[in-house]
Amino acid sequence: MRFCYMSAVDATGRELRAGRVANDGDSLRQFFMGLKRAFKEEEKISVAVEACGFWFAFVDCVEPLVDRLVLVHPARVKAIAHAKLKNDRVDAATLAQLLRTNYLPEAWKADRATRDLRELLRLRIALGKSRTRYKNQVHAVLSHEGQRSPVSDLFGSNGRAWLVELALRPAGRQAVDTLLRQIDQLEGELRRLDQDLTKQAQADVDARNLMSMPGIGAFSALVLKAEIGDIRRFRDKRSLFQYAGLVPVVRDSAGHRYRGGITRAGSPTLRWVLCEAAQTAVRYCPAAQGYFERLAKRKHPHVARVALARKLLGAVWALWTHGVCFDERVFAAM
Repeated sequence: MRFCYMSAVDATGRELRAGRVANDGDSLRQFFMGLKRAFKEEEKISVAVEACGFWFAFVDCVEPLVDRLVLVHPARVKAIAHAKLKNDRVDAATLAQLLRTNYLPEAWKADRATRDLRELLRLRIALGKSRTRYKNQVHAVLSHEGQRSPVSDLFGSNGRAWLVELALRPAGRQAVDTLLRQIDQLEGELRRLDQDLTKQAQADVDARNLMSMPGIGAFSALVLKAEIGDIRRFRDKRSLFQYAGLVPVVRDSAGHRYRGGITRAGSPTLRWVLCEAAQTAVRYCPAAQGYFERLAKRKHPHVARVALARKLLGAVWALWTHGVCFDERVFAAM
């Protein structure tokens, strides 16, 4: 995104300025310094910005220049201001008027440390997905060649030795060798990242407490910290469940109640790491295994796994809020 569309209004709602401003620090600073000169000294300047991909840089640049900066939840503001005509100018004017009347649904602004941690962890996830994609391509080449791996782990030492000796057509051999080089390069980057993340988790008290949970390692603990942010902004564990999108959709109408699947609101990365933790916890935690098996008798295993992920998130809230380690007896009684 190369520019922002700005709309400035006074306390009465009269538009003072409107137009495009380039998305660079100098242009943004120049625009808001000009606004400060245009307003009286006693007047406060409030700014609203939608939580888009550029909001990190926007907040860092603009927040020191104004009295209040509101990060807006895009989906919720659309529900409030639904317009048939929709463009940048209309959106900016709508945000300005809603901010003036204090009707904007405010989103939480993550601090710099949390944003940096998110960026690092999402890089780790992206590299892991790329490695998986290259491995799948190797399997696809072997399938085209009519070959089947004699070992369970094609990319372990025995599997790699078999791949080196395998007779393939020239195109197939070139594809496999190229993909293996890409996998090796990613493996090196992932090892270095994992080492740094493990050190960071070991130095963090909250992360160490989270790592006492079954299914939560250094990487998962840091993902929880980065995606949740400040645990104190949630009044109880149910608020955290809603934030993670792990609560069912409920619709009431004319005395009829409909309960559907989970809302899937919030961070998909948070839900993913909790479901991965639930899958591991079933194997290593008797209390988690018992909970899962009881649900799986009357519900689909996927539904039972999501329910266990939500229960683990409740334990995350308790551990993080009270600064304690995991206790299986307490978890079983939750």
